[in-house]
Amino acid sequence: MMKALKIFLPIILILVVGFSWYSFLMGIRTTRNDYESCIKAAETSISDGLYEQAVEHYKAALVYNVDNEAIYVKIKETYDTYYAEEHTAFVRSIYLSDMIAAATAFPQKTLFWETQVDLYVETEDYGKAYAVIAQAQKYGAASEEMKLLYKELSYSVKLDFEQYEAHKTALNGYITVYEDGHWSVIDHSGEQVRSTYPVIGLLNDNGKGIYQTAIDARLLDRSEIARARFDLTIEDAGYYNETDDVVPVKIDGKWRYLRSSGELWEGVYEIAGSFYNGKAVASSGNGWVLLDATGKTEPLPFEDIKLDLYGCHDQNGIVLAKEGGKYRIYDTSFQRVGDFEADDVDICVDGKGFAFCKDGKWGFADVNGAVLLAPTYTKAKSFSRGYAAVCNEEGRWGFLNSRYELVIDYAYLDAFYFTSAETCLVSAKDGTVQLLRFVYN
Repeated sequence: MMKALKIFLPIILILVVGFSWYSFLMGIRTTRNDYESCIKAAETSISDGLYEQAVEHYKAALVYNVDNEAIYVKIKETYDTYYAEEHTAFVRSIYLSDMIAAATAFPQKTLFWETQVDLYVETEDYGKAYAVIAQAQKYGAASEEMKLLYKELSYSVKLDFEQYEAHKTALNGYITVYEDGHWSVIDHSGEQVRSTYPVIGLLNDNGKGIYQTAIDARLLDRSEIARARFDLTIEDAGYYNETDDVVPVKIDGKWRYLRSSGELWEGVYEIAGSFYNGKAVASSGNGWVLLDATGKTEPLPFEDIKLDLYGCHDQNGIVLAKEGGKYRIYDTSFQRVGDFEADDVDICVDGKGFAFCKDGKWGFADVNGAVLLAPTYTKAKSFSRGYAAVCNEEGRWGFLNSRYELVIDYAYLDAFYFTSAETCLVSAKDGTVQLLRFVYN
């Protein structure tokens, strides 16, 4: 008996293995036959003009997982034919739906993303086209054509409806604007955040500033609660430095310095800078002086000093001043840095560089004086948030990106600096400014 088992057991094992292999091979053959049947049925449906049915058959073939990427390509080709014959919103909708499924299944296949983009662009739904390209780029699937479109869409801009006659801004989240005989404050997104007053000065980072009411002048906080009142009529005001408790104010056409206690310093100036680290600069029209927090002055040898958007001479650790007919770079102790010279300069906004002018043309330099872009433009303003306004020969302003590519065309009479909210004040017509913003970013 044992001898018989030793003989038959290997035979049984061979038969079992053989049957398993037979079943496996027959299963493959059946799967292949079913797959090919689906493909053939889809092709027949296409020849009969039954495109949706053809797509159904192709989707049935996906179940067998034989060559799904190729099947999705066939689905796309089927829709191409269908959409060419029936150019309707319904066909476009189901076409998009299946191309989204194809891109999900094969995210590195550029074709499936491109098709979605083309369909969205056709209907001018650029926002969705932008989103699709952004998603495709995450998978490394964007083509050169899509990259170009993405770049174009990234820099698409629009203007807010609201127009203002004048403005003041320190790029700290507050923009003081003038409209219809009164001043108010908007934030960088364009929302009004303060009531209207006859005069509102430049607000500091905490939202405090000098306001002129119908009764008197006041130091108001971000909630418009009075923190000090002054029996004065103020025409304008600069940045209130809370540490030094000093703010420049304009009274009867001249600038003076005021403390929250009401103390008004004796000095009278044509230009009065804001205090920073206990220092400010001012000009009486016959030279510049350096002031300390007590009001004591010290003469400076400069013909001009550039004040930044906060009214400060200290621009991220450098001072841009004119001496001997040329603008140069100085440190905060007023010692010259390097041998840079220019006929004119703009303020340093981003802490990295500034626009400068030589021989009637404007370019860009870094804070050490190294030229980043040789003078090229009729006018230019320094970079802020990665963009710089430049002016062409026709007097129109556009914007460069950080690679010095013109990305917002020459379309404006004037242009200023981009904010953290990626908005920028521009002038589209004489006497007004509007907020410019990106459409899709």
